[in-house]
Amino acid sequence: MKHRPAPSRRYHSDQVATPATGVDKVALLCVVTSLSGAMVWIPVLAEPVGFDYIIPAQSLNDALIEFAAKSNLELVFPVDDLRGLSAPALKGRMSVEQGLRTLLQISRLTFRFLAPRTITLETGERSTNPRRAPVALPPVTVIGKPIAEPADDALYTLDRMQSATLTDTPVRRIPQTVAGVTRDLLDDQQAVTVSEALSNVSGVVARNPLYSPVLEGTLIRGFPSEQLLDGFTQYYNPGDRESTINVASLEVLKGSNALLYVGGSGAPVGGVVNLISKQARPEAFGEFGFRTGSHDYFQPNFDINQPLHSRVWLRMTGEFTDAGNRVDAVETQRYNLNPALTFTDNHRNKLTLRAKLSHWRQTEYQGLPATGTLAGRFRLPPDRFIGPADAPQSRSDSQAIWGEFEHRWDKHWTITLKSRVSRASFDQRVQTLFGDDGFIADRPLSALGASAWGLVNAELYQRQREFSVLGYLTGKFASENSEHTLVIGADRGELDDIGFVGADLANTGLVDLAQPNFGLRYAVPEPAQPNQFIGNLTYGGYLQWQGSFYNRLHLLAGLRRGKVAIDFRNTASGRSTSTDAEKWLPRLGVAVDIGSAWTWFAGYSEGMRGQPFVEFADTPLPELARHVETGLKFDIDGTWRGQLAVYRIDRERVAVPDGSDALLRSTASGGQSAEGTEADLNWRLSEGLDLLANYAYTLARYQDDKAGVPAGNRLPQVPDQAGRLWLNYQLPASLLPGWRIGVGVNLSAGAYLSKDNRFKTSGYHCVDASLGYETSAWKLAATVKNLSGEHYYRPFDYFDGRVAPGADTELYFNIAYRY
Repeated sequence: MKHRPAPSRRYHSDQVATPATGVDKVALLCVVTSLSGAMVWIPVLAEPVGFDYIIPAQSLNDALIEFAAKSNLELVFPVDDLRGLSAPALKGRMSVEQGLRTLLQISRLTFRFLAPRTITLETGERSTNPRRAPVALPPVTVIGKPIAEPADDALYTLDRMQSATLTDTPVRRIPQTVAGVTRDLLDDQQAVTVSEALSNVSGVVARNPLYSPVLEGTLIRGFPSEQLLDGFTQYYNPGDRESTINVASLEVLKGSNALLYVGGSGAPVGGVVNLISKQARPEAFGEFGFRTGSHDYFQPNFDINQPLHSRVWLRMTGEFTDAGNRVDAVETQRYNLNPALTFTDNHRNKLTLRAKLSHWRQTEYQGLPATGTLAGRFRLPPDRFIGPADAPQSRSDSQAIWGEFEHRWDKHWTITLKSRVSRASFDQRVQTLFGDDGFIADRPLSALGASAWGLVNAELYQRQREFSVLGYLTGKFASENSEHTLVIGADRGELDDIGFVGADLANTGLVDLAQPNFGLRYAVPEPAQPNQFIGNLTYGGYLQWQGSFYNRLHLLAGLRRGKVAIDFRNTASGRSTSTDAEKWLPRLGVAVDIGSAWTWFAGYSEGMRGQPFVEFADTPLPELARHVETGLKFDIDGTWRGQLAVYRIDRERVAVPDGSDALLRSTASGGQSAEGTEADLNWRLSEGLDLLANYAYTLARYQDDKAGVPAGNRLPQVPDQAGRLWLNYQLPASLLPGWRIGVGVNLSAGAYLSKDNRFKTSGYHCVDASLGYETSAWKLAATVKNLSGEHYYRPFDYFDGRVAPGADTELYFNIAYRY
């Protein structure tokens, strides 16, 4: 059963150990493990009943690593002082304290608790005299990465993060708004999709799961963002993009992130969602689960971790989903397999190889027009599917293999090398509407009536091949009153994208949606062969420095020389364009601790992103972004944690139609901006009672009229205000051991459907509830989505318009067995 400790003062490695001069010769290894669903704290450790250990006699270094993995502990110890020392065999069931005493009995080391799950080792005489105090090691800095999934002792958010700086950094020291969604939160909420999980972060508008995985459409602070997988861009994000089975945590970075993350067509301008995969670990365990629910939802899944050797670990996760939907005729089948293999010497080297095989197929859903849902003299049922009964399914596939090698060079330097090869494709087939506003289709063909639209068969096909490689060198240095971390890196990404867009404009049909009859049969339109070829090349080098002074002032400075090159060629039209741009991209930030609980921060960054699907009338240019923000972060006694921020993002060179061009090509001259305020809070109200809350006010606008709409018009899909509440209560063991109950609500103002701001959805709220029960071997949960049965529409970005109904009341059951 998952157990969360009582409120207590939390300590981080950077707080308990301040480096001092002359200590650099001491290297450390930090081992973090988190057994599935279990958390341990000091009172538990003191109990005589603990864990079953079978650890053979071996070197003390390796024995402690294996002990930490089996005990769900973080151990901090000096590797150099352990050289040549051995440990006896450890067998039987005993407490953590008993186990440590046994392993350390022939050494001169003792142990001490720094935090509920963190223990440090200290040198001391092996004496029976209880008055003889141990001799503490000199202050040291913990280096290395955890080998387990990110976890947190008390709250739903992460207190340390690597995505924002490529180094394991306390969130309070990062001069940027960042957020983490932990595995605990995903499990307690029984999040069915990644999009659902992202509602826990302020300022994020996730892509509707009904939308085909042919484009990554998540918005952060009003602008397009990138979804990454272990630091690699997902570009279109094809395949089974919604699965959470292999997600250890989600790390969200807001604003321009050009310094560290590129690939595809360039760096993100709105933000980054980095999915952190589950890690292979040195202990054997597994879980087999099954979820079922409304609309014939069927989802078996598994998570198996099996060490092949003390230094070779294998983990495999997988999931298959077969589901209907409240929308008539929409059926989805998706699956993914995620193997991971880790090789390590438990000291200096670690190699992790990963792969992902992912597939998705679904009846193509194009949403509903604004006329008939939000406006007009007739009303469409929310569950209406637009298209013929025998409409074909769209599909999306992705296969990738990638690896990461980490070598700790010496007491200062660590080198990390990563590379990925991937293939992906998708085939989107639809019989789409068109009206007075073209394929946006929010308005009918007025000449034919108030509810009549045209129909045309269309197909979008794309196929991609990608090769990415990156590497960076991390150096850590310290003096008496300061710590310094230097990152020097470079990356290169190549992505070839070929495909076609076909529409049979010679054979169109009509439909009266008030009395629908889809007489036009679907047929694959011409050309049905690739005629559009796009080559994306991004590369660059960067330098980043982090400095902390007197454990209170934290600075960050980085600079990237980045290049974006895009070749666009359409053999059908005979047109081609080429982008070739380089730019210095800076990142600057400062964070100042105000007392022990509060930190003020401010940051500035820039981004550069190519525009690969645009035919330009003049010289093609990448769009640019500038991002500035400031705010407060806080961590009060480990029971209150969160951040408040205000920001502004400006985009330049956005592709807009060139009204003077006879071929309706574009020019890179548009301007957009987004500004707002955000708040995220995690609060432990009392023992076992946790609250998550967030709020975002977002004002995203066109800065000029070059997009064909008045300056000041709002960007589509972005609500002015949105928020999320989630309350979870772990019932006391004395009352109902293993039981928990959760309730949450999503709130959102309305949002415009398209850039002309003609139609806007209404605001809504939606209540969820969850009931769960856990033992050491079983997990059971029941979840209700939209408990209050609210009826509402959300913007659905199909041809830059339309709406989709919100989920109706849905019930899900989940059962899992673990060992």
